[in-house]
Amino acid sequence: MKVVLLKDIKGVGRRFEEKNVSDGHAMNFLIPNKLAVPANEAGTIKALKEKEAQSREADAKKIEEAVAKISGTEINLKLKANEKNHLFASLNVEKLADILKKEKGIDIDAKYIVLEYPIKQTGTFEVPVRVAEGKETKFTLRVERA
Repeated sequence: MKVVLLKDIKGVGRRFEEKNVSDGHAMNFLIPNKLAVPANEAGTIKALKEKEAQSREADAKKIEEAVAKISGTEINLKLKANEKNHLFASLNVEKLADILKKEKGIDIDAKYIVLEYPIKQTGTFEVPVRVAEGKETKFTLRVERA
């Protein structure tokens, strides 16, 4: 059966290649897992590439808007800490992404937030957000004892 691959698949082929695979492999694995589409349904590979380029462009625009909103943002948190100002629960990039979304309405993926290590104490922190090489911004995070 001829299929057009939607992702790189080890041992089969690369993305957007038209490959001849066994019917069982295509019908039971590739197509249900959205790794490929039948070649006759795919239309043209060019159409798939254009669709992907448009979605990538929309994502890039969304990320640029989020970075513009983040620049200069301040977030104040009151969290439980002991008498030595050590937090009971550390703050990692996933938690910071959730806090940005809840507090400021900024939807940014956690992979863009750069932390060398989780935040484990109270204080003021400059948290960098890097979306691409040369495109970086920061926001201020103030963590106080509750």
